[in-house]
Amino acid sequence: MSKEVRLRKSGNSLILTVPSGVKDKVGAKYSVSTKEDGTIIYKPVKHVNVFSTKKFMEHDFHKDMEEISETMELRPVGREKLQ
Repeated sequence: MSKEVRLRKSGNSLILTVPSGVKDKVGAKYSVSTKEDGTIIYKPVKHVNVFSTKKFMEHDFHKDMEEISETMELRPVGREKLQ
């Protein structure tokens, strides 16, 4: 599909309209980049679950608890086990 659109200005933003033939959900997020030749590239932003990333899985939360002074004062109020 190829269609010509016009760049418009609204406040401090520039707007490129998306033709109705493009099937995507309203509110979808895109990252925008431009090339030296003026080409504008829109790529869909995929949701990343931060709790399933390698960085999260390998993080040492016990070390954090030792280094953060506020966590040293925690006292169990029930059957919690702080190790």
